[in-house]
Amino acid sequence: MQKKNEDGYSINRILMVINMYHINMKNIKELEQGLNPSVGVAQYGIEATLPKGNAISKVVENEAIRQVDSSRYWAETITDMKYIQDRWHRITDEKEAMILNLRLNGISIAEISHIMSMDRTNVYRNLRKIAKKIKSYPQDNATNATNLVKS
Repeated sequence: MQKKNEDGYSINRILMVINMYHINMKNIKELEQGLNPSVGVAQYGIEATLPKGNAISKVVENEAIRQVDSSRYWAETITDMKYIQDRWHRITDEKEAMILNLRLNGISIAEISHIMSMDRTNVYRNLRKIAKKIKSYPQDNATNATNLVKS
């Protein structure tokens, strides 16, 4: 993984996160599904017929989740994905939003260029513009804490 600059994520790192987003999302979902099997204690007698509460301790599941959460790789990956999710509202141009959405869903550059009827070079150029917008601070073109656009 690329290192962060002092001021946050670099353009290249943002592009890498966008490119790997669909793969990481799939892997995280698979991890979560693998960690959620029923791990309960068999009950006999009258306890077996009573409704079960939602607070049954799942020691093995909780330990596995703790290990995944403490894993540095997954922690960084989840942080990277959250960085993109927290900032994709900055992409207001419809064409750029479509390119970002397609790329985050794992569509290749060649397929995006075909869908959007543009050269692959233009897709790359638009992805770079998207990364710059994601990197930009929310204070750009805004006033104080209200984030109202300056006229």
